[in-house]
Amino acid sequence: MRIGNIGKLSLVAGLLSSLAIVASPALGQNSELVVNSAVAPSTLDPAWACGLQEISFLQNFYVRLTQYGTAEGPEGTRVVDYSTVEPYLAESWEVSDDGLVYTFHLKDGYTFEGGAPVDAEAVRYSLQRVLDMAGCGRFFLTDGHIDPVIIDAIEVVDPLTLTITLNKPNGNMLGDLATHAASIVDPSVVEANGGVVAGQPNEFMAANVTESGPFLLEAYSANQSARMVANPEFAGEAPASDAISVNWITAAPTLLLQARTGQADITFGLAKQAVTTLAGNEGTRAIAYTNPFVQQMMLPNTKAPWDNPLFREAVAHAVPYEDIVERVAYGYGTLYYGPIPPSLPGYNAELSQPIPFDLDRARELIAESGVATPVEIEVMIQEGDATQQQLATVLQSTWADLGINLNIRVAPAAEFQDLSQGHQVQSLMRLDGPGVFEVGYYWGYDAICDNSNNLTEYCNPEVDELVDQLRASSDEAERQAIMDQVTEIWRSEYPKILFFEDQPVVVLSDAVTEFTFSPLPDYRYWAK
Repeated sequence: MRIGNIGKLSLVAGLLSSLAIVASPALGQNSELVVNSAVAPSTLDPAWACGLQEISFLQNFYVRLTQYGTAEGPEGTRVVDYSTVEPYLAESWEVSDDGLVYTFHLKDGYTFEGGAPVDAEAVRYSLQRVLDMAGCGRFFLTDGHIDPVIIDAIEVVDPLTLTITLNKPNGNMLGDLATHAASIVDPSVVEANGGVVAGQPNEFMAANVTESGPFLLEAYSANQSARMVANPEFAGEAPASDAISVNWITAAPTLLLQARTGQADITFGLAKQAVTTLAGNEGTRAIAYTNPFVQQMMLPNTKAPWDNPLFREAVAHAVPYEDIVERVAYGYGTLYYGPIPPSLPGYNAELSQPIPFDLDRARELIAESGVATPVEIEVMIQEGDATQQQLATVLQSTWADLGINLNIRVAPAAEFQDLSQGHQVQSLMRLDGPGVFEVGYYWGYDAICDNSNNLTEYCNPEVDELVDQLRASSDEAERQAIMDQVTEIWRSEYPKILFFEDQPVVVLSDAVTEFTFSPLPDYRYWAK
C-alpha cells in the first residue's frame, strides 16, 4: 500500500509554480515519462470515481478481471478497442446458456503490495464493496442497471474461481468488468481504514491506493503531482515505462509552455487554441482522436428555471454553436443535438441535426415561458478546464442580451464532483461520455428517471419504457428504431445544451515511442 502524503510533498507545490520541471533520470531501460494534465482527479477510490481524470489515473494501480483490447490509431499510435474484451486477472470464463451466471477462473501469482494474494475472495470483496457503497462505481459495474441492481450474487467457489450471478442477461457484463469500478482492492487495508459504509465514501481510499496492478503510487500530492513506478511484483505484463511523473497544472500558459519545450512528454487538456499554436513546433506533434465525449451544459430539469421546457428551448437557441466550434474548439468538434453522440453506435445524423443559433426565437420562447427577466443563473465549471471557462464566458456575454445573468462558479475537482453528483447546483458544464460504449448505459446519464447519475434530472416515463425495450433487444433493426424514437422525444424536450462532440487532442513530444489513446487513458502503454 502506498499512502498519499501531501505534507511530505509540499516541495512539489513550489516546483509547479515555476515553469521548469525536468524529467527524472532514467530507470532501467526507460527514462522517466512526464505527463501533464490540466485537471486533477477528485478521488482515488474506484468505487467512488466518476470523472475522466480520476478514472484514468487510479485505474493504473489495479488489476481487473478483464481488459479492453487495442487497435491501430493515427500517426503510429494505438487506440483502445472497446469492442474487444480480453482476459486480465481472469484466465478464462464461461457464461451459462441463459446468460445469467458468469464463472471466472483466475490466474495464479497476482499479489497486493503487502504480499496478500489477489484471489477470488479479494475479487468478491472488491465488487461487493462497489455495490454496497452505491457510488458512481456501481453504475459502471452494473451497466447502469441499478433499479434493481442487476447483480444478484458474487460467490467464491475456490481461491481461483468465482461466480457472478445476474437477474437478467447483460451483453455488456464483460466490458463492465474491464472498467475502473471493477478494480481489485486489498480487503485487509480497506477494513483497517474505515471499511465499507453503505452509501458513503471512504476518506482513506479517496487519497490512497491498495495496489494490485502494474504500477505502485510512490508519491501523491492532491491537485498537484504524483509519481508512479512499475510494480516489480506484478505478475502480468509489465508497463512500458519504469516510472511516470504526473503533474496537474491549472495554469494554461504553463501547460502550453511545457508541451512546447518538450518538458512534458504527454500533455492532456490544452485549450484547442493553444494546440493550434504548436503547428510546426519542432519536437512535438498534436494528434486528434475521436470519441463520444461531449462538451455540455447540464440544465437540471427539476430546478428553476430549467423546470420550464420553453425556457430550456430558448437557451438552446441562444448558443452560437458554429462560432464555438470555430473559435473555442478550433475545428476539433462535431455539432449535433440529440441523446446519442456521433461516435456512439446508434447515432442517426438525420434526426440529430444541430440547433440553429437564433436570438430572436430565444426571446420569443422566453416570453412564452413566463419566466421573468432579468433572471440570475449560476453555472459551475471545474478548475483547470480552459474550454469550460471559454464556453461559460461566451454564454455569459450572449445571454446578457436576453436578460439572463450567468454567474460562473469555478470549483476544485473534489468540490465539483461532490456538488454535481449530489445534485446541489443550478447548472454545470462537463466533458462527459460513456464508461461503457453502449447507448442503454449512456442514457443513464441523462435519459432515465430517478437515476442518481442523471445529472440532467430529465424524466419521461415513455422514454424509460423504450430504454427497457432497447436493453432487452438484440435485434439491430429493432434497437435502431427504438433509439430513433427516443432521439425524437428527447430533442423535443431540450433537456440540456450540447456544445459539440469533442475531438480530444493529445500533444506528444518526439521522445514518446509508445502511446495508446483512450477517452479514459491507461498509462500502461506509454513510453519513451
